[in-house]
Amino acid sequence: MKNKKMQKIIALATLATIGFADLSIVTHAGLAKEHVDWTKVSWSPVKSPSPWTEWKWDSKKEGRSWKYVDELTQAEKDYWQIDPRWSHEIPRDKENPLLPEEKYPYKQPYSGEELASIAESSGSTTTMCGLQTHHAYHINRTKDRNGVVSKSDTICNTVKHFKTYAQMLYDLKPGTEQGAYLVVVVSPPEQAGTVSLSKFYKDGPGVKKLEDRWAYLPNLRRVRRISGASGEDYIPGAISTYDDVFLRDFWKFDSKIIGVDVLYQVANEKKAYGPIDGPYRQDGGIDTYVVLHFPKQKDYYLSQWITWHDKKSGHVLRTEQWDRRGNFKKIDEGSLAAPVLVFNKLTYPWAEAMRGGFNEIGNERRAVMMGGGPSAAWDVEQDVQTYMLPSGPDKKIEYDKFGALSVYAGKETWQQLFQPQRIENPFSKPVPVVKFEAKDFPPYPSLYREKFTKFRKIVLPAEISEKIKKDEQNKRGLFKS
Repeated sequence: MKNKKMQKIIALATLATIGFADLSIVTHAGLAKEHVDWTKVSWSPVKSPSPWTEWKWDSKKEGRSWKYVDELTQAEKDYWQIDPRWSHEIPRDKENPLLPEEKYPYKQPYSGEELASIAESSGSTTTMCGLQTHHAYHINRTKDRNGVVSKSDTICNTVKHFKTYAQMLYDLKPGTEQGAYLVVVVSPPEQAGTVSLSKFYKDGPGVKKLEDRWAYLPNLRRVRRISGASGEDYIPGAISTYDDVFLRDFWKFDSKIIGVDVLYQVANEKKAYGPIDGPYRQDGGIDTYVVLHFPKQKDYYLSQWITWHDKKSGHVLRTEQWDRRGNFKKIDEGSLAAPVLVFNKLTYPWAEAMRGGFNEIGNERRAVMMGGGPSAAWDVEQDVQTYMLPSGPDKKIEYDKFGALSVYAGKETWQQLFQPQRIENPFSKPVPVVKFEAKDFPPYPSLYREKFTKFRKIVLPAEISEKIKKDEQNKRGLFKS
């Protein structure tokens, strides 16, 4: 009885402490660390008289959709709220010198570094796919230079060991396990049942730990530990590296906003963005910041990359990369369209994220920004394209028949998920059979050669240039109705 009474007293005291602490918690920067519970700090969209205010720029009239920062008028500067400094010009956090002095979620004006951080917090670049828990089908198609299409459909589960991005930045210590990623291959049939588990660790000053990896191979009926990978290594069977998807922390590169732009088509160029309530712009485009990045690491496999960030959310819609020799290397694009299940309700991820704050289980809502829409990547050197299929009207995924495409996983632990008897029995309902051939691939991503030529040198092999010329004859033009 005494022990129970003591436990009750301790519990009440703890609750009182939490309640008192909550009074000092707010969601903006500038607070001393000891007064902040970082699990209660979240991003919220910048408030304005109208959430659908747009840049007063007529792309058809002006003949272009973009401007350098130094071309902006004072009214445009007031609208965009840009901090033009490089990361290395910005004062650093005294307790965390790798991070900027102003703490997440930051205030406007935004610097390139802050936009990179905000994008990372949504999972639109890295940070364990953004979500704390995540369960989904990933229905992928790859087209090689000869036009041959192959599929690599998987069921993926992601778990992060932090509730908010602020907690990851300011609470997790370098070397700490920050999350894990489980992939079950469901097609092609010869690889079905292969399972891999990767665990990732937070980097920091003098701390860089390789991921840990294990694989279950059906033919051996055993789990095997396999060698870890660094950020520059390619994910098996993919044209993306671990840095592209998981590990490229914003503080590892030097960033600067070089201009602003309106994007009209991404990933699926057969139609403009959408459906988007609002819309973002009356002409169907999305206002974006354009940010240039250089790696701080010597001999990094990229010499630079450029990202286009949705002004309203910070989400990265397009990324271009150049290899260490300065050759144009890769384009990644992701759309905002296509719904996913959020707590058993179909919704558009961008719409859920734009609400800001926290969801029903206390996680940062903007993390739902990742996923849902079509995404495409093109490796220029290999001339290989990948396309992640959305659940659109023309390729409907029958949720009742195949199981939900959900952004929140069940209550299973990694130990329960990563067991041969679980894997060999039906792991989930079958992945949808989607007919998707070479002709169904979207065209090559637009190169936009006229944009930001001071920073974008695009030279392609002759045979690829010829392919693109044919491709662009059928492409939706930027200024066509």
